[in-house]
Amino acid sequence: MKKKKNDKIESAASSVKGQGNKHELILRQMESLAKIGHWDVDFVNQTLHWSEGVFHILEMDPSSMPVDLETGFLSVHPDDRERAMLHMKEVLETGIDYDLECRLITTTGKIKTIRSLADVIRNEKNEPVQIVGIFQDITEQREAYHTLKQQELRLSSILQSEPECVKVVSPEGILVEMNPAGLQMIEANNPEEALGQKVEDLVNPLDLKFYQSIHNRALQGIKSSTRFRIIGLKGTERWMESTAVPLANQTGEITSVLSVTRDISDKVISEEKLIRIKRNQEALINGTSDLIWSLDSKFCLIAANKPFLDVMGFLRGAAAKEGDSVLIMSQGEAFYEKWKGYYERGLSGECFKTYERFISPITQLEEHREVFFNPIRNADGQITGLACFSKDITDLMAKRMELVASEKRYRALVENGVDVIAILSTEGKAKYVSPSITKVLGYTESDAMHMNLFDFLHPDDVPKIIKRLEEVRSIPQGNSLPSHNFRIKHQDGSWRWVESTITNLIEDENIGGIVDNFHDVTERVFQITAIQTQNEKLKAIAWTQSHVVRNPLAKIMGIVDLIKTGALSLEEERQSLDHLIESAKELDSIIQDIVLKSQRVIVP
Repeated sequence: MKKKKNDKIESAASSVKGQGNKHELILRQMESLAKIGHWDVDFVNQTLHWSEGVFHILEMDPSSMPVDLETGFLSVHPDDRERAMLHMKEVLETGIDYDLECRLITTTGKIKTIRSLADVIRNEKNEPVQIVGIFQDITEQREAYHTLKQQELRLSSILQSEPECVKVVSPEGILVEMNPAGLQMIEANNPEEALGQKVEDLVNPLDLKFYQSIHNRALQGIKSSTRFRIIGLKGTERWMESTAVPLANQTGEITSVLSVTRDISDKVISEEKLIRIKRNQEALINGTSDLIWSLDSKFCLIAANKPFLDVMGFLRGAAAKEGDSVLIMSQGEAFYEKWKGYYERGLSGECFKTYERFISPITQLEEHREVFFNPIRNADGQITGLACFSKDITDLMAKRMELVASEKRYRALVENGVDVIAILSTEGKAKYVSPSITKVLGYTESDAMHMNLFDFLHPDDVPKIIKRLEEVRSIPQGNSLPSHNFRIKHQDGSWRWVESTITNLIEDENIGGIVDNFHDVTERVFQITAIQTQNEKLKAIAWTQSHVVRNPLAKIMGIVDLIKTGALSLEEERQSLDHLIESAKELDSIIQDIVLKSQRVIVP
């Protein structure tokens, strides 16, 4: 009976021991899996106890137990050792919680980061007698944290230096975060001016729908891009191109919108400028009667202006478009072969032009055109097509024919006119002389071209002509001096009077000299001279005879005045009348004498 009792006790002890081994095994497994270990310090006996988990973390042999406090502190990294000792002291003295993160050095020299938590056991006097704690190897977490932190720093550096605007916006449209480039774009002096504000307030109202579209699509999980204008905090308007993507949390819920926005103001200005240039070019090439077109190596139309398409469509009998053949059979084989030959010449590399005169099939009027053919080459210099330009010169040809006719009329007038037209240098050298020089002065054009004005000028007139040539150079371009008469030697040796008008056309690129228009006025000069001579003689006669006339006239006037007094007798009046008749006869005789002298002076 007693033996049975002992067997029961041994069996129970064995069961308890087995249960303890099981818990200890589970504890070791838990410590190994969680990379933790427990420890305690006995301050009374100054001993330190580590679990197998601690030895495993420090890569030590568990058989080296027990461990003293000095060995324990020596396991702490030198840079963290003093901090660990001070923390222990502060915990024991002040009663704060033991919570320490530090680095340990393993027996193989590895550095591991641990976090340790512990509780202090005190006696009745509140004196610490034991501290029991655990610590966990958080090396991997710390390394992952530092890696993540470094990545975050790198990303932050990238965002800070990114020249484009990067921003995070809440679902409600509130600006949460923005890099410096973005702050500069919206003209914010610091983040406080922008963060917390609604982004929509910065968008041009006319473009608000475009911004709202990409924001709402991002909240639906859709990446999208658009353009819109913003108005900065200082009033500057800019064009932006923005791409918005959703930002989700760990559960996949979209919590905000990330946008990358670039300033494309210069790009938009350039695009608008190109559009204006293109529209202007289209207006120019379509607003002319000239034909502009290009074709590829297979004679198919690449591009053309409207006038060419209209002509080509008329000839084809159907609307013309890009890709159509420019070779048209409807106008006959000769027309077809001629233009095919032109195109083949151009596609062979020849740059040339032709003249075309024809009756327009559209207007039925005669047209004149110059057609230019220029090969089109790619970057390698290979001919890929032909650029053609047909210039309407109908009006030009009409004006040219008018000019030819006008020139003929002018030449006829110049050659057959009585005036001589000469172009002189400033020194008087002939640069041009009209054919009428022969009629006026007897010289041929060739003779006159080899002579100087002063070669056949009367010596007495040379000073006057020198002065006139100096004066004409000082008057404005195109102006003339008053006409002037001078003598010039005829080819037969006689002196001829000419009336000359000179004009300053020295700077005229077509004339380049002094234009002298002169004609023969010799007979007129002689007549004027004769008249002047007669006038002088008549003046002399009149002056001489005036004294003879005055004598009988004075007598008549005296007798009349005497009779008018009424103081004379009849006999005296009769005698006075006799004297009056004698004076009248004397006056009549004098007048007849003047008439006879005048008739001998005036040339009939």
